[in-house]
Amino acid sequence: MKKFFDPGPVLFSTGGAAPGLSQDTIQNFKNAVSLGTDVIRTNIVRTVDDKLVLASDAVFLNSEIRKSGISSFVLDDLRVRYRNPGVEPAGYGARDDIDGMFPELEQVLDSFPEQRFNLYFFQKNYGLMKRFLEIARGMNAADRILASSQSNFNVGIIRAEMPKMATSFPFTGMIGFYTLYKTGFIFLRKRFDADALLMPEMSGMSYFASSGLIHEARSRGIRVYVQAVETEEQARRLREAGADGFITNNIEAIRHGIQP
Repeated sequence: MKKFFDPGPVLFSTGGAAPGLSQDTIQNFKNAVSLGTDVIRTNIVRTVDDKLVLASDAVFLNSEIRKSGISSFVLDDLRVRYRNPGVEPAGYGARDDIDGMFPELEQVLDSFPEQRFNLYFFQKNYGLMKRFLEIARGMNAADRILASSQSNFNVGIIRAEMPKMATSFPFTGMIGFYTLYKTGFIFLRKRFDADALLMPEMSGMSYFASSGLIHEARSRGIRVYVQAVETEEQARRLREAGADGFITNNIEAIRHGIQP
């Protein structure tokens, strides 16, 4: 078992782990830690001036960023150009932390020296992976990162260059695992390279997070974490199905849902 999973994480948070706190900033991460998050989940991207920055999914609602991509900007320009498409109240008169957006990876790892992270590599980019591995080695952070990506290219580099770092199935791998399960051919594969399976509860009409699929993954030593879990009822249902943990922006609701 890789050190990332000791002890086994249950609560993966996005943003500040509370409704209205959607941006991935140091201030919001501090709020998530105060609420008891086990793992902070965020996207990692590379700017044109070779800065590795963290960004929430909400960033990509910005039309200019969606069109050009973060890799088209230098960091200072990115921070100036970004305009939040809709800042919601965060409760108690607070508002989301816009000023702290796009923190650099080194700054975040240094600010939270004991915290685990699930980093989603948004770009298929060798320069991104090379720089990331330099930072992870330099800060001795391999054991507290679970690496995820849309592309097997990125996680393949990590498995080759830093095998002690935990990785999850890329998107195509997740679909492949689901297909093997649905067609009954999962018995043909006893081992997978991935340490974790991160997946939505449903996609379209397909129900991914069934107890049967979760059992097949866990019987192979693969941890299962379900994305976008925001209600007590949803958390309770998935806990009963055997999920190891939940990715959420509402930790308080999920904690209530999984209490015995």
